[in-house]
Amino acid sequence: MSTRAALAAGTALSAAVTSALAWTASAAIGPVPPLHLGRDLASDYAQLAAAPAGNGRELFAAVASIYAVCLLVSGWRRQRRGGA
Repeated sequence: MSTRAALAAGTALSAAVTSALAWTASAAIGPVPPLHLGRDLASDYAQLAAAPAGNGRELFAAVASIYAVCLLVSGWRRQRRGGA
């Protein structure tokens, strides 16, 4: 598995996890109020980043750990093949 393939796998997995988090959060919380964007860029970005899970740090940790595991597996596989 090359680094490019590991990043592609990480992107696909993180998209699936993010959509699952968004679905479970919307099912548990109910309808989300509309976002009011355009007033404060930092606040707007924080609202958009936290929208799927309700917590931006939690979502970032989930996506970062997915990419880390994919890259770690890619490195292990490359080392077992003799390194390229």
